[in-house]
Amino acid sequence: MGIVKDLSLHTRAARMSLAAVRDKFFRRTSTSGDERWFKHYDAAVPFRIDLPDIPLYHFLDAASREAASKIAMVYYNRKFTYRRLHDLSQRFAAGLHKLGVQPGDRVALCMPNIPQYMISYWAALYAGAVVVPIDPLNSERELLHQLELSRARVLIVLDRLYGRVSKIRQQTRLTHVVVACLETYMPPLLNWAMQVQKQMRQTLNKINRTPDTLFFRQLLAYRPATVLAPIRTALPALLLFTGGVTGTAKAAMISHRNAVANTLQARAWIGDVQDRSETVLAVLPLSHSYGMTACHHLAVQAQATLVLQPRFELKRVVRDIKKHRVTLFPGVPTMYSSVVHYARLRPVDLSSVRACISGGAALPVSLQSEFEKLTKGHLVEGYGLTEASPITHCNPLHGKRKFGSIGLPLPSTEARICDLFTRQPLGLRQIGEIQVRGPQVMEGYWQAEEETARVRSADGWLLTGDIGYEDEDGFFYVIDRKKDIIFCGGYNIYPSEVEAVLLEHPAVAEAAVVGMPDAHYGAVVKAIVVPKPRQAISESDLLAFCTNKLAKYKMPKKIVFQQELPKTILGKVLKYQLADV
Repeated sequence: MGIVKDLSLHTRAARMSLAAVRDKFFRRTSTSGDERWFKHYDAAVPFRIDLPDIPLYHFLDAASREAASKIAMVYYNRKFTYRRLHDLSQRFAAGLHKLGVQPGDRVALCMPNIPQYMISYWAALYAGAVVVPIDPLNSERELLHQLELSRARVLIVLDRLYGRVSKIRQQTRLTHVVVACLETYMPPLLNWAMQVQKQMRQTLNKINRTPDTLFFRQLLAYRPATVLAPIRTALPALLLFTGGVTGTAKAAMISHRNAVANTLQARAWIGDVQDRSETVLAVLPLSHSYGMTACHHLAVQAQATLVLQPRFELKRVVRDIKKHRVTLFPGVPTMYSSVVHYARLRPVDLSSVRACISGGAALPVSLQSEFEKLTKGHLVEGYGLTEASPITHCNPLHGKRKFGSIGLPLPSTEARICDLFTRQPLGLRQIGEIQVRGPQVMEGYWQAEEETARVRSADGWLLTGDIGYEDEDGFFYVIDRKKDIIFCGGYNIYPSEVEAVLLEHPAVAEAAVVGMPDAHYGAVVKAIVVPKPRQAISESDLLAFCTNKLAKYKMPKKIVFQQELPKTILGKVLKYQLADV
């Protein structure tokens, strides 16, 4: 994981302005790929992107040169220019060097969307380190696993989470823990109120400064390094944790090239992004691959303003969209649904929102339609996975789109459907595993060559683990996860099909279907159902409703009622937690 020392830091492409990079590397003409996809691209979207050979931190370098006085981020009305973000990141990078961080070392970040996250993120890259984003909602067990697997040397953590870290620290390889306070960059009055609240609740263990436990501000006291470590763009910039295609927790190695590629692909797909003119709402966790690319990287590359939201607070989100005139709002269906519900009860001004790409879960047609009427902007469904940095498909924002589809492959991205067992390509409308190939596909899993070989072919195809098909126009559809298929007496049952029928019942709010072991058939269907508020429903009612709508072998053999389903922060149902329900 060492850095090649004799490489020049600034390539010719790295010196170019962002506008020049865009003009040079975004091509409209097609030299390869399937014309079936290309003919449905929006007019402004290129078919292919020739990628600049630049490190990821070039985006911030360029922004600090070309848009120094532009507001880079807003946090509770506190504003940071690109000049200041760059300066703070360079100083923090010098602080990391003082702690002994060397090129290739792993620096873990466990914080919500706060300024310290962005500062330390770019600082670690400037130091030549590999960034390891960790979900701040992780349990102690998950946190320990990720720190151990990555062999992180330094952890930068929110003060509210320090107690969790202190319990496991002796089991890790951490040499230093750096503590960031939630209220540090809040406006003075709010800062004071938050500190009083913190002291009254006494929710934090006392944090004492020691040689190996420091506060964030201490690492900002150093003069920035004059010479940066040269970066080979094929080296990892990030380790992103994922359950992955095979279901076990792993870290996907996302190189500088991968991250740069997916950022430029996302920008190209939106088509009309204007440098220094956009405002991006960062309510998706920046620690997640989707928020990392669609919010963080895209905003910095476009020299846009990023409005930081530490968590999804509906009133604040709606207020900030209006106040800061948000133009781009990447999110998940539950976020858009909450905004729509809020707007039904009171007038809101969301007219500035121009483009929204929804991921993480299927986007209901009714929600898409209502949200677009509310904002006059465009809301489309996309698709990706952590192993692909993460975006691979999206519906066109302005042209033809298909409800229920994940859309078309992004520029410079190939996709195909392959047989589940032979891995041979299949024809249109045939169901198989979705495979993708492109410059955004990970280098592999961290220290897991066998796992990598299972999901990444020698010629670069990534096996996504998602089951779907491609239609005559080149639009792709996801039916289910390969690992979720229920094999029942020789039949394949796709849980999403059963879930769709259950959701047709007027009293059902949510439904999840999993396999239940059976001595005779191998596995049968079990359904976990969340009723709508103040709605009475029984197992016999649902079974009667499903009769004649499902084949007999697809009928649930057991229905369990719960108040909610376990989900990830992006709204995906954690089906493995439902096995024993």
